[in-house]
Amino acid sequence: MKFLLVFMLSLSLGNKAIPHDLSADIAAAIRMGNARELSKYFGTNIDLTVSGKEEMYSKAQAEQVLRGFFAKNQPKSFILKHKANNPTAAQYGIGSYISTSGNKFRIYFLIKKIGNQSFIQQLSIETEV
Repeated sequence: MKFLLVFMLSLSLGNKAIPHDLSADIAAAIRMGNARELSKYFGTNIDLTVSGKEEMYSKAQAEQVLRGFFAKNQPKSFILKHKANNPTAAQYGIGSYISTSGNKFRIYFLIKKIGNQSFIQQLSIETEV
């Protein structure tokens, strides 16, 4: 009976897209230390802060900066501690990143919707004390 109900509900939704939670995909890319995968969620430009240095970077430049960060701070773990997933407003995520050398970082990202697509507009990586 439950299967039938779920099946009927999915048919009634038709082509209405269920908003995708990008936070999980972004967290997975951070957890792997994969700058290329993470950059897939950047717009043309991104406001990127790494260890106190804040700059507006192009997508390609930001990928290179993050590649350097992940090379120096290889991932041991990343836990997404807070997130807001409101498809009609901004989405964000805040997590704790620990490198294999034991360094701890707080990572914050802000996702903005532009037209029908969502992009990381701001990404901040700061040392946790």
